[in-house]
Amino acid sequence: MLDLRQIRTFRTVAAERSFTRAAAVLNYAQSSITAQVHGLEQELGVPLFDRLGRQVELTAAGHQLLSYADRLLELSEEAKLAVHSKGEPAGPLTVSASESLLTYRMPELLRTFQCRYPAVHLSLHASLVCTFGSAMEPGVDIALMIDEPVQAPNLIVHRLRAEPIVAAVSVDHPLAKMKTIAANDLVQQQILMTETSCSYRALFERTLTAEGARISKSLEFASVEAIKQCALARMGIAVLPEFVLHEEIKQGNLVALAWPPKRLHVYTQMMRHKDKWVSPVVEAFWTMATGLLGGKATRASATSLTR
Repeated sequence: MLDLRQIRTFRTVAAERSFTRAAAVLNYAQSSITAQVHGLEQELGVPLFDRLGRQVELTAAGHQLLSYADRLLELSEEAKLAVHSKGEPAGPLTVSASESLLTYRMPELLRTFQCRYPAVHLSLHASLVCTFGSAMEPGVDIALMIDEPVQAPNLIVHRLRAEPIVAAVSVDHPLAKMKTIAANDLVQQQILMTETSCSYRALFERTLTAEGARISKSLEFASVEAIKQCALARMGIAVLPEFVLHEEIKQGNLVALAWPPKRLHVYTQMMRHKDKWVSPVVEAFWTMATGLLGGKATRASATSLTR
């Protein structure tokens, strides 16, 4: 039977690539680290490390075990939480979200969640890459992102609401007063866009291409806030979800252009790993996020997670 202490030691040695450094991290004698790894190798009947002087490298068998080690230790922690959980949800929760959602949509959710569940230790990761694969990195319990509809066999995805995409300019931009705008009018101006991995940028570019237009001049940003500020400074056309620009458009500092004729939409989506145990903490956040971030239809049909 595999010993979780040995598994934890194995994972630490793999991360540090050194028995000495692993001993320091775990506060064990180096001889204890060596004995634990040796015992695990004896149990499995294969070498897990190649000893290369003071450094070690994983063998093929070691690489295979490493993916299972993370899952075993994670399940161990989840089991402890499940057994000792009494009353209100408590424990760690790691949430990954896109910058735009963290900045403009989630502050009220986070404040309410912390007030309601003070025993939850919330850790937030801002995802700069607009793909669900990067958002659901190892260690993340729940991810929220803006994308075209996501389908992945290893994820449970909850679509919260549609997000219109707008092209907006400063009030004194040449296009601001035009009642009718064609794709070719847009591409003659500088376009302020997110990185190429972003779904709504890809949707915008596909729509231009369908109308026979191609962007000739653009600036690329990793930050939606930077795009907005540059649009306010009359540097070009901002292409962003409408909620990011809502206040500036409402106050008359930016103008949403009358293009495309048919509105473009992506979606705010929340996701978690399909096979991962749904702790009370995860369920509490999932339910609250559905209520506070979801559209009317989403809130009306919100149900508890299937375990």
